[in-house]
Amino acid sequence: MKLKELNIKNFGKFYNHFIALEDGINLIYGDNEAGKSTIHAFIRSMLFGLSKQRGRASKTDMYHQYEPCENPGFYAGSLRFESGGRHFRLERNFSRENFREELLCEDDGERLSVADGDLRMLLGGVSRSIYDNTVSVGQMKSKTDEELTRALRNYMANYQGDVDQETNLEEAIKSLKTRKKEQEEKRDVLRSRLEEQERQLQSRIEFLQEELKHKTDNLEQTREQYQTKAYDPERSEKEGAHSNHENRFNRKKRYIAVAVIVSFIFLSIFIVFKVPGMAARGGLLAVIAALAWAVARIWMHPHKGEFHAEGEIEDESLKLQWNMDYLQSDITEQKMILEEMRTEEENLQKTMAEPSEYEEEIKAIELAMQVIADIALTMQQEISRQLKKKISEIIYELTGGRYTQVTIDENFEILLHTRETCIPIYQVSSGTVEQVYFALRMAVMDILCKEEEMPLILDEVFAMYDEKRLERALRWLHGNRRQVLLFTCHDREERLLNRLEIPYHKVKLGGKYD
Repeated sequence: MKLKELNIKNFGKFYNHFIALEDGINLIYGDNEAGKSTIHAFIRSMLFGLSKQRGRASKTDMYHQYEPCENPGFYAGSLRFESGGRHFRLERNFSRENFREELLCEDDGERLSVADGDLRMLLGGVSRSIYDNTVSVGQMKSKTDEELTRALRNYMANYQGDVDQETNLEEAIKSLKTRKKEQEEKRDVLRSRLEEQERQLQSRIEFLQEELKHKTDNLEQTREQYQTKAYDPERSEKEGAHSNHENRFNRKKRYIAVAVIVSFIFLSIFIVFKVPGMAARGGLLAVIAALAWAVARIWMHPHKGEFHAEGEIEDESLKLQWNMDYLQSDITEQKMILEEMRTEEENLQKTMAEPSEYEEEIKAIELAMQVIADIALTMQQEISRQLKKKISEIIYELTGGRYTQVTIDENFEILLHTRETCIPIYQVSSGTVEQVYFALRMAVMDILCKEEEMPLILDEVFAMYDEKRLERALRWLHGNRRQVLLFTCHDREERLLNRLEIPYHKVKLGGKYD
C-alpha cells in the first residue's frame, strides 16, 4: 500500500489542508505544535475510523482531541492511496450526526464497503492493533533504560503468543472455556436429575418388595387356615357336635316362642269381644293377624336354625378360598411390576454409565483447547524463530555489524551477541535499546504485513540517535521500505539524507496547528 494524497478538510485545527506524498522517504518537517501529531492521527483515523468514547474517557479520547472547533458537524477528510496496483479514494465524516464513509476504486468506479471489510482487505488484513504496534512508531520519549527494557520484554511476550491482538488464541481459549463451563453445568443438571430418578425408583422398588413380602406371608397364613379347615377331622367332629347342640337349643326356643304367641292370640280374641267400639276392635284384630303370620312363618321353616352353623362353616371356607385367589393374583401382578421396575433401573444405570451428549461436547472442547494450545506453541516457536532471524539481520545493519545476533530466551530476556561475547540488553546503552526496539517492530511488520506492505510512519523516532546511528537507520529505511513518512522537528535528517544522496520528498508545515 502507498499513500498518495491527504486532504484534511476539517480535522483538529487543519482546514482544507492538502498534502501530496510520494514513494521512498517523505520528510514531514515542522516546528513543535506545527501539526505533525495531527497529521499522524488523521492518517490513523482515516484507515481505521475514529470512535467516540463515553463517560470520563470521552474527555481525553482522540475524537474530542481533534474535533474541530468550527463547524464540528463537518469533521471530515479524504485519503487517496494505491493497493495491489489499483487506486482508491477513501472519504470519511467522523461526526456522529453526519457520519459517512465511502470507498471508491478510481480505476473502474467500483464502490466498496468499509463496513463489510473491503478496506481491511486492501490493507492486507492489518488491524488497528497491528498498525499501532508496527507501522506507526512513536518516540520512546523519556523512559529510563530499565523501563525501556521492560516495555520491550512485555512487547515480545505479547507478540510471541498473539499474532493479531484483536483475534488472538487466548480469546479462543477463553471462549472455549466458557463453552466448556456451560456444558459442564448442563451435564451436572442432567446427572442430578438421573440420580434423583434412580433414588425414587429404588425407593419404589424397596416399598414394593416389602409389600410383596407382606402379601406373600398373608397368602401362606390364609392357605394354612384353609388347609386346617379342610383336613382336620377332630375339629370337624367338634364343630358337628357343637352344631347339633345349637340345633337342639334352637328347637326348644322355637317351641316356646310358638306356645307364647298362641296363648297371646287366644287371650287377645277373648279381650276383643269385651272391648267396646269398632276402632279398638279393628286394631286388636290387626295385632292378632300379625301374630298369627309370625306363628305360621316359624312353623313353615322349622329347620332354618338347625343349619345355620354349618352354613357359616361353608361361607368361611369360601371366603378363605376367595382371599387366596385374590392374594395370588395380586402377588403375580406386583411381581410383574417389580420386574419392569428392575428393568427400568438397569436401563437407567446404563444411561448413567454411558457418556452423555454434554460429556461428548466437553471432550470435543477439551480436544479443541489442546489443539489450539499446540498451535499456539507452534506459532510461538515459529514466530520466535522468524523474529530472531529478522531482528538479528536488522540490528546487524543498524549497529554496523557490532551485534551479530539477537536471542530471546523462554523468560523473554533479550541477549545481544557480538563476535566475542553475549550481553544482556539491560547492560547496553539506551540508544542501543531503542535500536533493538525499532528492529523488533520492523521485524514484526515484515511478518504480519506480508500481503500488503504498509507505509511506515515514524514520529520523532530518532531523537535519541547520534549521527552514526541515524545515518545507518536512514540507509536501512531507504533500502528496505517502499514508503516512509518521517516526522521531525530537526534538520539533521534532511542534512544526512542530502549527504548520503538518498532521495526524499519534503513536506514543510508552518504555523501552530497542534
